[in-house]
Amino acid sequence: MKKNIPIEINKKYYPALSRVFSPVVIDKIVATGESAYLTEVCRNSGILDQFSLSESLRSFLDIIYAFLFKNYRNEYIYKNTIANKVILGKHSLNTAQMLNEFRVGKCKADVVVLNGSTTVYEIKSEYDSFRRLEGQISEYRKVFDYINVITSDSQVKKLQTILSNEVGILVLTNRNTIKVIREAESNKKNIDLETFFNSLRKDEYISIISQYYGELPNLPNTRMFKECKKLFCKIPLKTAYKLTIDTLRDRANNLLLKEYIQEIPSSLISYVLSCATNKQQIKNLTLCLERRLAQCLSTKV
Repeated sequence: MKKNIPIEINKKYYPALSRVFSPVVIDKIVATGESAYLTEVCRNSGILDQFSLSESLRSFLDIIYAFLFKNYRNEYIYKNTIANKVILGKHSLNTAQMLNEFRVGKCKADVVVLNGSTTVYEIKSEYDSFRRLEGQISEYRKVFDYINVITSDSQVKKLQTILSNEVGILVLTNRNTIKVIREAESNKKNIDLETFFNSLRKDEYISIISQYYGELPNLPNTRMFKECKKLFCKIPLKTAYKLTIDTLRDRANNLLLKEYIQEIPSSLISYVLSCATNKQQIKNLTLCLERRLAQCLSTKV
């Protein structure tokens, strides 16, 4: 980047620029070494005129992330802050896993942290409304031990009038910290095993039933889901809860991140925790990050 010149970009391009950190775009760069979307948004916004094309992709992404944190804190900024401050900061890769977009009933929980218990972080940035929040919290009560809503300073007072006292309220501060306005209280007594079961993938509930009962019911596939749900709901809550957490941990592969943690920029921790599923993918990412920006721009745009 040209020295001592801050990024200047029209606000209408902020949402498009923020999608540079989406799995679709990063996955494409990892798989092919370049991205047509990255090229298009950078050219249209005029941001390429403010960078040297010899800049590394790592440096470019860090600068763009810092710009977005200051000017457009979208959902990815919140998720990535949770990944850095909660998973790597408060906990560790040895004890905690992070899941994104975890299905609960008709909702998708933004971030779920597994650490011997289940904690959900529902993101309500300054660009989000609270229209669906009541329904989301109602669904989360059936599955998660601790429920938090993380938001901006400007929305705290409104949240306090909406949320019941057992729901935690957190704020993403301008200093890149998470401030606790109100601690979440345990919600374990309200967990509904049927709802929890419906959030599991087939291989996960089969694993749980096999572990607890020692075998699977001898039934055709068409009847397996219904019977496994019935059996799951008969397991004592405390046992079912622990078995489910242990099984869900396998969705995250923290061992991979531990091996490469020093090579991953802080701006991509959330992406790696939730999207990088194998060693080769992470290795390819680290190699791409050292490429010159010019090498990552598609010639087809």
